[in-house]
Amino acid sequence: MTDTRTAELTHAPGRLVIGKHHITPPVVLGPMAGYTNLPYRLICRRFGAGLVVSEMISARGLQYHNRKTRTLIATSSEEKPVAVQLFGDTPEVLYNAISEIEAAGADMIDLNMGCSVPKVRAANSGIDLMADPLRAVACVSAMTEAATVPVTVKIRTGMVPGDMRYLELAPQLVDAGASAITLHARCAQQRLSGSADWTHIARLVEAVSVPVIGNGDLRTAQDATAMIEQTGCTGIMFARGALGRPWIFEQTSAALAGAPVPPDPGPHQVMQIALDHARMLAEHYDERTATHQMRGQMAHYSKGLPHALRVRRAMQAVHTLHEFELVIGAYLQSL
Repeated sequence: MTDTRTAELTHAPGRLVIGKHHITPPVVLGPMAGYTNLPYRLICRRFGAGLVVSEMISARGLQYHNRKTRTLIATSSEEKPVAVQLFGDTPEVLYNAISEIEAAGADMIDLNMGCSVPKVRAANSGIDLMADPLRAVACVSAMTEAATVPVTVKIRTGMVPGDMRYLELAPQLVDAGASAITLHARCAQQRLSGSADWTHIARLVEAVSVPVIGNGDLRTAQDATAMIEQTGCTGIMFARGALGRPWIFEQTSAALAGAPVPPDPGPHQVMQIALDHARMLAEHYDERTATHQMRGQMAHYSKGLPHALRVRRAMQAVHTLHEFELVIGAYLQSL
């Protein structure tokens, strides 16, 4: 049984403690396929993210010794604490994945019960676990049995609007051993459309005895402080709001501390961050992979900058780091 005083301390708004890890600030970079690889996680940690989470990783891919999957689980001492997120369909598959994830350096392991993309649902994973509560609980139980690090779970409100199964399921996940719950305050049918309903986060805070991390419609530092104030959640998770904007973590940390919020960086600073990002990707993968990924990343980095369309178009013809640097240099000279 959890000590009452410990539960109160770890459950306090804005105080995020998961296992032995005091997450400061209580601001998390959420898992995003194709984005939260090791290089971007390192960048976000340098800007002050309290916790970073890997891309969603297939537990079955690890079982089949998939080389791409193994690249995804790589971690660095510079990004700690880091969580690795798994998706899988059976307790056995998830149980068997734990040792390799821990060996890769994960400080905690997150189970995805919120992804609603067809590919993941076709594998009976992600949100489909929420549709099968007995299997969902069995999966968490198996993971916590195998793990020596905390196991957390990311869920949605339910399958369709008005479905509030999270209120019944989340306490069962906690009883099965989950150390924290992240709630994306949308249902599966919404996917990423419409608005997140933060009142669900407030309800979940009242329903469970472990930290609740709120997620959904967080775009600014002010959004983050508002979510904590309105819901009482223990921490918040930026996802799309952090793409191409790693400084959001520095800004949010300041806002939560009651300090002046730093302004957004100017074009020269943004492009330097993008260059660093591209170089880190090239070191982690190779130049071609790095420049290909940066085409998508530049749409986020350049958002709101003058003549942003110009640099986005030029990026489509880039295949090497040198070409990337030339595009950035030409763009900055044109300002």
